[in-house]
Amino acid sequence: MEPQKLERDEVAAAMSARRELGPQYELELAQSLVDRVNAVIDQRLAASPRRPGPDWAQMTLGLGSLALSVPLVAIVSLNVDHATVPILLVFAVIAAVNLAYAITRTGGRDNRG
Repeated sequence: MEPQKLERDEVAAAMSARRELGPQYELELAQSLVDRVNAVIDQRLAASPRRPGPDWAQMTLGLGSLALSVPLVAIVSLNVDHATVPILLVFAVIAAVNLAYAITRTGGRDNRG
């Protein structure tokens, strides 16, 4: 399927129609032109192959979580006699934050292959 193109004639025709029909149809003409532009953009985006790149925000969050977990575990283990549960709680909170970010970032969909 050949990609759609937005020709200058279409934009000129919309402007001409606005002049002929008057300001009462301006919103409808503008919306029609915007819809046409969006359709062309959507088709081009769908046709262009995307190579997934690194997600720097997620990588930063993961590395920051690891860096934050070390002092948190040290503080918990020094201040609590039986530190197993608090340490597990620290890691559970960190995992929950990372998982929540990943789910909101992908919209809950599976992005594999």
